[in-house]
Amino acid sequence: MPEALIWGASGGIGAALVNTLHTAGWRVLAVARDIARVPAQVDFVCSFDAANPASFREASTLLAYETEGVELVVYAAGDLRAEMLKKMDFSDWDAVLASNLTGAFLAASHSLYLLKDDGLMAFLGAYVDHVTLPKMGAYAAAKAGLEALVAVLRKENRRQRFALVRPGAVNTPFWQKAPFKLPADAKAPQAIAAALLAHYHSGQNSDLNL
Repeated sequence: MPEALIWGASGGIGAALVNTLHTAGWRVLAVARDIARVPAQVDFVCSFDAANPASFREASTLLAYETEGVELVVYAAGDLRAEMLKKMDFSDWDAVLASNLTGAFLAASHSLYLLKDDGLMAFLGAYVDHVTLPKMGAYAAAKAGLEALVAVLRKENRRQRFALVRPGAVNTPFWQKAPFKLPADAKAPQAIAAALLAHYHSGQNSDLNL
């Protein structure tokens, strides 16, 4: 039975991944900020806080006892604080960078030893040019940094595969934090989960644009 590790499994896309993978016959390990919101189909769950590096170490220690190796790792955590840069508090800037970029680095560094050869590690990114907008400065900066992070991970780890997933607009509660309306053509989180699973099975070592 293949195994997957989902960081951020209590969010809209993370929860959809848990359900999609479970239905497809995977064993799913989940790490979440709010474990009460993780779908019941999960096989193992523990907590983490993207603003607390020690929580990644604690989670990885627990995960090491639960698996001998996973085929898929997904970092699906993220946050958005919409504000003009000249008015933004450092705490809000730091929270957005911690959740979207620093958390991705910490999850990767604590998951690589669990990822099997030819396994896939995926990160939820964005079309950076689409989010480089007023009040989106911290989020755009974090997602731009994530692009470089994934590119370097791919070059440093030749035995595994890496993907930056650019989903476009997705209909999840995350959009309630955005300073504009949800587009009419926004995708369902289940569609993103299904596309990511198909990308894993394709064997490609490339980004996924949806």
